[in-house]
Amino acid sequence: MTEDAKLIDSAEIEELQNRIEALESDDAMDAGVLDGYITACALNPAAPSEEDVIPFIFSASGDPEALPDDERLLELIRMRMREIRAALNAGGGLDPVIFPLADDEGNEILDEEGIEAIVPWAAGFMMGTEQWPDAVIESEDVRSAVIPIAARMASSPDELEDEAARAVYAAAVEACPKAKDLAEALYQVVESVFTLKKLLVPNRPVRNAEPRVGRNDPCPCGSGKKYKQCCGKKA
Repeated sequence: MTEDAKLIDSAEIEELQNRIEALESDDAMDAGVLDGYITACALNPAAPSEEDVIPFIFSASGDPEALPDDERLLELIRMRMREIRAALNAGGGLDPVIFPLADDEGNEILDEEGIEAIVPWAAGFMMGTEQWPDAVIESEDVRSAVIPIAARMASSPDELEDEAARAVYAAAVEACPKAKDLAEALYQVVESVFTLKKLLVPNRPVRNAEPRVGRNDPCPCGSGKKYKQCCGKKA
């Protein structure tokens, strides 16, 4: 992983969340929601720029004027965006930002009841899919692949104001394999993300722009000799 895509650690995730909370904004996404959102944006075949993506984290309309005067917060978001893109391109290592639920004694709830902790991330992801091209959203393969995520975007239909969103959620819940605990549900979500990666933004093989020089071709160095008698000897 390159320096530009260095890992953002748990302390920085906590700092990210604290800085968002300090904005006291009803419009700003929390760390879990924005993590799902920027993951969906990383899968957008239209390849939106960071400048196109980030304003929606602070404004439902994507108003650039809504960006906070907090360079450290914006830096943390960009770091996480680069980390997610690197994980997707590598084909592994994606670790969604999830804040597990806790019981009355402060113990994390990791069984089936704890699956609800995925709701913010999944809700953010589904927000991000709204920016995908219509042809992508209408693809049957994409609709099928997104089911495990759509099935986690709410804890109940009543949480979804939009009627179409409620219909998507209900259909996804019915189609999604049942998970026994938080870990299994997270596995399904991450597997869904990488399936979508292959469908929407597959890695392309790197090809040399320069044509291959044959051994009997003139050497590209300009010596006038054949390649095999000149620079080809050094190769």
